[in-house]
Amino acid sequence: MLIMKMIVINKIYSSLKVMSIKLPNAPYSNRYCNYKIERMKHILFTVLIFSVLISCKESPETKFEKYGISLTCPTGWKITDEENLDNQGYYIAIEKDGFNSSGLVAVTWVNDSLDLYSWLEIFQDELKNNIVYKYSNLIFETPTRNEFNKSSSIAAAFKVSIIGVKHEGIIHVFYGNDKTIAVLIQEAVEDKAKNKTGFDIIERSFTLE
Repeated sequence: MLIMKMIVINKIYSSLKVMSIKLPNAPYSNRYCNYKIERMKHILFTVLIFSVLISCKESPETKFEKYGISLTCPTGWKITDEENLDNQGYYIAIEKDGFNSSGLVAVTWVNDSLDLYSWLEIFQDELKNNIVYKYSNLIFETPTRNEFNKSSSIAAAFKVSIIGVKHEGIIHVFYGNDKTIAVLIQEAVEDKAKNKTGFDIIERSFTLE
């Protein structure tokens, strides 16, 4: 997350540098415009520091309960995105707090019974064509029989290098409550110890009601 945010900041700084090249040659204009650029840099730096301070505040434990699926979002993690898929299913993303954290759990389901291998292949294709993963040496292992909190699943582990940082993950697909469910878990290899407790709480609390 820190890397992605720094890239955005660097892009803004790059645009400011381009602006300074195109400034008029008159001494006063240079001084005035350079002053404005320095002000912009100061504002950007302040925003960055504010983001760091906000990210240091630990999120409290919360409970997700919707449409017959419940799970615990542990302390230090938060729900960063959720969407009703036109009443045909649902999507929720949970991420670990911290400016430089990498823990991610994404749960998606459809209110229908789909072939598990086809459902898994849809997710694999989505990742392969995603702009972040497309040029990041994404490699999937052969799908195997697995388990997600006592629910029998078909799962495919994967490895990917995102902006030079090695990540690992797994996609589980399984049935429950007349739904076809997919759970994606992903993290940077260097963060495994930090993410383990959170991942365990989310999985152990995952309930089909």
